[in-house]
Amino acid sequence: MLVSFVPALLRQCALVLLLVQVCLGATLYERSSAQFKARAQQTHRDDYTFVVLGDSRDGDAMFKKALALARSFHPLFILHGGDYSESGGDEETRRFLAIVNGIAPEIPLFVVMGNHENRDVFAREIGPFDFTLQSKRLGLTLVAVDNSDYALKPAELDYLRSRLSLATGASFVAMHVPPRTERWSWHTFTEGADDLERLLADGRVQGAFFSHMHLYDRSVFGGVPAIITGGAGAPLVIFGFPGEAVHHILVVRVKNGKASFEKVRIPK
Repeated sequence: MLVSFVPALLRQCALVLLLVQVCLGATLYERSSAQFKARAQQTHRDDYTFVVLGDSRDGDAMFKKALALARSFHPLFILHGGDYSESGGDEETRRFLAIVNGIAPEIPLFVVMGNHENRDVFAREIGPFDFTLQSKRLGLTLVAVDNSDYALKPAELDYLRSRLSLATGASFVAMHVPPRTERWSWHTFTEGADDLERLLADGRVQGAFFSHMHLYDRSVFGGVPAIITGGAGAPLVIFGFPGEAVHHILVVRVKNGKASFEKVRIPK
């Protein structure tokens, strides 16, 4: 009988710890980093899952469903690809954090800088613009950088190169705006896109994640799977861009060091 209470108890403990950290002024990134380190030590090293989703702005009800669905996969962490808000102000940020803390307080959640975010509020409440998630035990590296101004600048490229040069296992990159390609021909970035393509082509990275477009699409860029996942609540893009206009999350499973990707629809 006691066993049935364990998940609920752990969730309550996580919420209490979270409230303490909030009171101490920790950012979402700092709180999630501590959770990530603990979960990485307990996760099966040869079979684990994480979830990528993005563009939840103006869709709180759907975002709540997205988080609940993501939580059901017991992920190591959740990566939000940016645009959690319309303008990134304090009130929108508080509402976003309240949803996250109310639905999945025990799961680390990291946010990529989006073009709708307020940089000052983001840095104060959410976290750094460029960051790396790494677990030597799991052989996992995920590098996220800020290209929210439609450019991947030299500083971000250098950050990507330096972090990926130390990666030894399953590696991934993430940024908000997709690169300009023949398939993705507008609302994309060109400055630094060729450099990113060459960087991905060296064989270290198994997947590249983008958001910005409110839909799902999958292509190949630099020889690796390149996935747009922007269906976590924002109004869907019906016309003018390839892909599927559907609210969804992306479930990434890493088994024996190899990644697979599954789009999962969010129930209406």
